[in-house]
Amino acid sequence: MRLRIEPFLYAIAASAAAVLLGQWLGQDALQRALYTARFTARVGVPLVLLIYTASSLHRLWPGTGTAWLSRNRRSLGLGFALTHTVHLAAVLNYIAQPGSPPQPAAGILGYVFIYLMAFSSNPGSMKQLGQWWHRLHAAGVQIVFLYFLVGYASMVFEPELRPLGLTVVPLLLAALGVRIAAWRARRVAGGAV
Repeated sequence: MRLRIEPFLYAIAASAAAVLLGQWLGQDALQRALYTARFTARVGVPLVLLIYTASSLHRLWPGTGTAWLSRNRRSLGLGFALTHTVHLAAVLNYIAQPGSPPQPAAGILGYVFIYLMAFSSNPGSMKQLGQWWHRLHAAGVQIVFLYFLVGYASMVFEPELRPLGLTVVPLLLAALGVRIAAWRARRVAGGAV
């Protein structure tokens, strides 16, 4: 299966724009690093939503667009890995700034799964890992999605970030709803319900 270039172009353009915006809006090195880390995290949201719902959307509403989305999940996932590599570099830069508050290492598990999925997104790994490949990717997608959901839900409690949290959390919950609806449709079609 051929990789699509569009997710990579999006990842490069959106990540570069996020870095430039963070550098432009920040008033000192610490604030520039903070804004860059925040903005680079946000460019992954559209990709997470597409990746998380791709096969479910196709199951519920088969068509040309949803077929394209489902076929190109690997390209979307690798584009997401690229955006979050830029985000990781921005976070590490923020942590290295004098005066930055201590940061929890909670995101490490998410990055482990992002990179495991990225490095195993090829036919050779699929064949070599067999069922473990499916388990790795199924668990990884859920874990990354959960990080996004918890991260954006926590923004609701911070006045400065509340509008963003109140915008993204409903989109993430809608994506979860699509996954649940597709799971139920598959069970009904299989006669399990």
